[in-house]
Amino acid sequence: MAGREPVGIPSARPGLAASAAVALAYGVVLPVLPTVVASSPSPARAIAELMAVYSAAMVVTAPIWVRVCRQLPAHLLVRLSLLGQAAAMIMLLWSSETTMLLLARGLQGIFAGAALPALQTAASRAAGSEGDRSQRLSDLTRAALVGGLLGPGVGGVAAPDDSLVGPVLVGVAVLVLAAAAQRPATGSSTIVVAGPGSPRDRDVVVLILLAALAAAAMSVYEVGLATQGRLVDGLSARALGFMFTGCGVVMLLSQSLVFRPRHDPLRAFAWVAPSFVATAAGLALLAWLGGRWPSALGLVLVAAGGGVLQPALVYWTSRAAGPAEATGLGWRASFTSAGQALGSLAGGFAFAATLVGKIALATLLLTLLVAAMLALARRRAPAGLPYSVPTHER
Repeated sequence: MAGREPVGIPSARPGLAASAAVALAYGVVLPVLPTVVASSPSPARAIAELMAVYSAAMVVTAPIWVRVCRQLPAHLLVRLSLLGQAAAMIMLLWSSETTMLLLARGLQGIFAGAALPALQTAASRAAGSEGDRSQRLSDLTRAALVGGLLGPGVGGVAAPDDSLVGPVLVGVAVLVLAAAAQRPATGSSTIVVAGPGSPRDRDVVVLILLAALAAAAMSVYEVGLATQGRLVDGLSARALGFMFTGCGVVMLLSQSLVFRPRHDPLRAFAWVAPSFVATAAGLALLAWLGGRWPSALGLVLVAAGGGVLQPALVYWTSRAAGPAEATGLGWRASFTSAGQALGSLAGGFAFAATLVGKIALATLLLTLLVAAMLALARRRAPAGLPYSVPTHER
């Protein structure tokens, strides 16, 4: 469907704040979840379900948000997303029953699914060159990393008694402040989802599937770190929170090294294959060795890979989609969320000492290595583009 160009928020700062707030609100309760569900019959499974329902809700409601994006101004859509997440987080305090926690977490995911495609499309359309587009999209990812970095650490500090109250209040406050910061754009501010017809549909599909796999691997690691660290290694909520924060620090550093100002997006894609290999190695260390030091090394490898994979893949999805950019980014967000959901569920099995768990982990590791080989084969033309990407400013 043709339509007006989507125009984003006039300043980049409100968009970056929104991206960071969504990530912080997701992670701020992670250190406390193992304690909250400790009395359930299967704590590891309960943790996996609480993580998976957030992402699954984003996938299920993606078609609804695609239609809303056609009519609602960008700043209002982002504001609705942030305030909806805040209301859902408050519901986490109503009851410690697993059913209520799942409902609240699912509603949080529903509203979270509205923000990212809108922010990414607005950032992409505001770019002045391909290098600028890649930088703007990586900035949104970097802002989310900062939020993800702070979330678990702040949540661990705000929950000295392993209660959800402190983390939830912090998350709600951040979401409300970010919502208040959103401002309307000048001129048309309607995000229009383009229809099909991109000549590079196959390239878009490949890139989206790679992004979903990367998201699944990160979710498997999150569940593994939460269950192994708290239930096996006996880490406190604060220590576990700082482990998650350390993961965010490494992701931020690796992304900053690869996505520097005026970088070449094509060269950045060359890091995708090594990042998949590093992710596989980190998961293997956590699952097969365990303990603090192997887990820490695995964390570094997984986080370093994750810091490169998502910004590189989101840029090439945006470029390959062409006129259907908004649609491509919307489907990318949906499939990435599906990867997160499946990864969270798989994580509950992969780190269990059962045959099913071993098969699930081995399958994931093999898939990551296959993805690395696929990315390596496409490193010269990741989106059907057999030429270098100019990075000069227009």
